[in-house]
Amino acid sequence: MLLLGCLCLGAGLIFFVAFNWQALGRLPRLGLVELPLLAMMLVLWRVRLSDGARQGLLCLCALNLGALLALVGQTYQTGADPWQLFALWAMLLLPWALLGKSPLLWAFSWLLAQLALVLYWRLGLFALFFSFDEEGLAWCLTLLNALLWGLLWGLPARYKVMPAYLPALMAGLGVTLLALLALFDAASAWIWPVWLLWLGAAYGCWHHSFITGLAMGCLSVIVVLLAALGKWMEPDVNGFLLLSLIAIGLSVAASRWLQQQRGHHAANQ
Repeated sequence: MLLLGCLCLGAGLIFFVAFNWQALGRLPRLGLVELPLLAMMLVLWRVRLSDGARQGLLCLCALNLGALLALVGQTYQTGADPWQLFALWAMLLLPWALLGKSPLLWAFSWLLAQLALVLYWRLGLFALFFSFDEEGLAWCLTLLNALLWGLLWGLPARYKVMPAYLPALMAGLGVTLLALLALFDAASAWIWPVWLLWLGAAYGCWHHSFITGLAMGCLSVIVVLLAALGKWMEPDVNGFLLLSLIAIGLSVAASRWLQQQRGHHAANQ
């Protein structure tokens, strides 16, 4: 609830400035965004807060920083592309995430970096290695996140400034999208061993420990199986009903298995 309240405050400030854009001058717009940011940074610096309050305030600062970047770009017409805004936003959040030891800001900056990569994709990034289509983008996201996952997994604990599960989950999402493309002959068949490798690595790393990662693996298997059945059946109305029942059955089985995994995790603790 605290984080949700901070998100609402950040969104409210952004929409207030945007809605009153014509009525506010240049300096009042900047002041409405800069002054709360300075006040929050002062509180973080001078006031001893609980971990939850500190994480919430850091989240609000991160949203405020993004609003400030967008406001400067719109006010002074810097000509920056959207990918540059998100890339700069992600880079500026990294020191805050490091100093604040905030997994939330690490996740936020990492997501912004993923978004910047997607927006920059068709401008020529990695032109020597990937094609500019959906398969190339999915391979890029999958392999880069898998590489980052491996690097973070091998680092000593004191150097792991970013949670290793973030790139692992994104690699799982990318490889699942590639598997769906391969089902409909829109991607290379090389994806199937890669998909199985990710499932095996996820199970081996997160068995009895990280339930969210195991849930991602279950979701990947369910989605790919349903897509394969749908392609094979070419269903009509009754066929879609059957697919819905299969989806419910697979979801129930996955839920029971995840509950068992959580029980083992609790027992081990």
